[in-house]
Amino acid sequence: MGRTVTKQELVDRLADGIGLTRIETQAVVDGFLALVMDAVSSGDRVELRRFGVWKPVLRKGRKVRTPDGLHNVDIPDRTAAVFVPADEFRDRMTRA
Repeated sequence: MGRTVTKQELVDRLADGIGLTRIETQAVVDGFLALVMDAVSSGDRVELRRFGVWKPVLRKGRKVRTPDGLHNVDIPDRTAAVFVPADEFRDRMTRA
């Protein structure tokens, strides 16, 4: 398994590649992430061709038992964000 690449490292690499300052690049990355989160939390699907799709999905509620096995607990329905990689992304992962 590889190492963890942080958002700051992505900002640094992107800034070096596009010629913006790190502060400008940080603003672009933060703005992009905020737009994706706002769209998905509003129920929209965000698609980046050749990369993937973020979409909201409904997780059905269910009944579970507590670890001690004495009580039942109802878990309510909830909306979760899911990322589905595009075919090109998936293909690159299998080659890596």
